[in-house]
Amino acid sequence: EMMFERSPAKIWRNRDVLYRLKYSYCRDCKRSFYPPRGRCIYCGSSNIEHRYSSGRGVVKEFTVVYQTPVGFTDMSPMVIGLIEMEEGFRLLAQIVDVKPEEISNGMKVEAVLRRMIVDGETGLIYYGIKFAPLIEKS
Repeated sequence: EMMFERSPAKIWRNRDVLYRLKYSYCRDCKRSFYPPRGRCIYCGSSNIEHRYSSGRGVVKEFTVVYQTPVGFTDMSPMVIGLIEMEEGFRLLAQIVDVKPEEISNGMKVEAVLRRMIVDGETGLIYYGIKFAPLIEKS
């Protein structure tokens, strides 16, 4: 719940995690996890290094949400995917710029910064990381 509390100050404090995909790497068990923490979620070690993701990953699983919540109806249908990042950790995120029928497990994707929600009271626009099909640069 705390991650979704919308205040410019809170978003600014969490900008590395929200916008730059900062994650943790355990020097002891050699595993990566997101969001970053001070202790390994696998082995409990505090021998942790914080790193930044390349933003590239692969769709492992996905689902299409046709009945979106109030405030997100303009994003319907919404594709939510389990993304395995190059660095080894997984996260759930919205996949954009692709029709639901074009998505497949194994599709390469990359992180993109997109509008998440517009606050009706303040008019503030909140941005966040979503994923789009990776365009291989030749």
